[in-house]
Amino acid sequence: MRIGLLGPTGADATIVREAVEFLLRDVEVDHAIYLGEDPAPLDAILRAWTDEMFEGQAPEDAFLDEACALAEFGEPSAIDALLARDALARRLARVRVLPPTPARAIEMIGDRIILAVHDKRVLDEEDIANANLIVYGRSDKADLRKFGPRYFLTPGPLSEGRVAVVEVEGDGHISIALFETSGLPVWRKTMTRRSTKMNVAQ
Repeated sequence: MRIGLLGPTGADATIVREAVEFLLRDVEVDHAIYLGEDPAPLDAILRAWTDEMFEGQAPEDAFLDEACALAEFGEPSAIDALLARDALARRLARVRVLPPTPARAIEMIGDRIILAVHDKRVLDEEDIANANLIVYGRSDKADLRKFGPRYFLTPGPLSEGRVAVVEVEGDGHISIALFETSGLPVWRKTMTRRSTKMNVAQ
C-alpha cells in the first residue's frame, strides 16, 4: 500500500504533471491526495491534460472510437500509443482531493490512521488523539515532526518541487519519504512501531 501526497499548487501545469506522473507511474501509488484547500487549479490542469490526450472527448468514448478505427488496419505503434493514453487517464482517476473544510479525510495504511487536512489548525485534541499520522498542506516548506507517538507531515507547496509518499514496507513498518518531483529522493524515515500495552491483573 502506497499513498502519495501533493501539496497546494497554483496554475503551474508543468510541475503538476511532473509530480503526478512520478507518483502514479514511477512510484505506482494506490492513490494520491491533493492537500490544497481549493481543488479548482488541480482539477483544471488534470481536465486540460485529459482533453489534450483525447481531443476534448470523454476518455471512454474517445478510446472506443479510436480502438474501433485501429482494430482492422491500425499500426502497432498507434495501438500502443492509444493504450498508453488510456492507462494514463485511468491513473489520473487515482488523484483525490480533500473534502471541504472543516471536514477531514481519513485513510488507513497498515494499522495506522492517517488524518489529512489542508490547515492543521482546524484540528482539535480529539482529532489528533485518534490519528497516528497527520498530513497537511498549508506550509511554506516540507516538514516532518514527531510529537510523542504521532507524526505531522507536510510535503510543502508543490511549487517547491517536492512530494511525499507513505507506504507499508515488506516487514510491516510504515515509511515516510520525501522526493523531488523529478524522482530524486530527499529523505526517508520509518515510523516507530505501535506499542502494545498490557494490563496485568493482581
